[in-house]
Amino acid sequence: MPTAASPRGKTANLLFADQASFDTLAGGDYTRTPFYSESLAEAAPFEADPLLGQPRANNRDQTAPAPGLASLSGDVVVPLDVNHIPHWLTMLLGAPVSDGAGPYTHVFASGKEVLPYRTIEIEKRAGAAFFQSLGCLAASLSFDWTRAGGFRQATVSIMGRNQEKTAASVGGAPAAVLPRVPLSAAQGLLRINGVQAAHVLGGSFTYANNPDEDQSLNGTPYASGFLLDQDATASGSMRLRYVDETYFDLMTAGDPVAMELEFAGSATSKVVFALPAVRFERGAFAPISGPGGLQAELNWRAEQGVAAAMLTVTVTNDVETYA
Repeated sequence: MPTAASPRGKTANLLFADQASFDTLAGGDYTRTPFYSESLAEAAPFEADPLLGQPRANNRDQTAPAPGLASLSGDVVVPLDVNHIPHWLTMLLGAPVSDGAGPYTHVFASGKEVLPYRTIEIEKRAGAAFFQSLGCLAASLSFDWTRAGGFRQATVSIMGRNQEKTAASVGGAPAAVLPRVPLSAAQGLLRINGVQAAHVLGGSFTYANNPDEDQSLNGTPYASGFLLDQDATASGSMRLRYVDETYFDLMTAGDPVAMELEFAGSATSKVVFALPAVRFERGAFAPISGPGGLQAELNWRAEQGVAAAMLTVTVTNDVETYA
């Protein structure tokens, strides 16, 4: 008897399209983009229902539950790819301002009050089972920028409405997937106040939209959408070798500095995260734990300025526009 094919990650595909409204599956031709992993799922936990006076076999075992609140959430780990990361930045920050004649620049800025809802379709069983996550909103994007092997990755945390399963794709006729232009995880550059920072070993970065579910009643088990009433935040950490007191002085001064994280394959193929006002939190600096060299870890948080958004991401590539 021959072996049987079973579902595996290698055959999975991810398609997406923006929705006209929170509870309406996106139509038209979707866009295909690569990914490393996903954990999108609709959760519907049970709630205890200690109703009295019902028939029962004994007086100790729990009885049938009541339904809990349904919700959808999960992470998608994606390549920090020059051509493909704009798909996720559009979801996180809204549409970019695109310019140029090849190469092109796509500038994303934080602070928008209207962000898209998206349908994300995952083909889990090749040609047979397609899971559509509806009403998806990008809650946050995070990545590590320590020097490492492989290609750099980012995690997009998503909140949504519900998940449906179909036996065929609803993605129409997607255009050919954009060429892959990955960025090496061994490369990265940090600038502070426009000057390349020395002795920096890496760190972490998180931008969060901090959405809340709209709990308005709507005749369904699901939320009515998401509210962006809370401030968006950008924060992270930075690890460095202790050579002198430059970073200690920045930390103790408490004044905002401009910070840029650049990941580049070339001058015409790069992603730059610019934070015009970053403050380092005061804390232990280069603690001593033995006879070896010393390292320091600084936590930071960003803020908007009078004339500048808290975060601007500029992508330079050969793609003319992103819808």
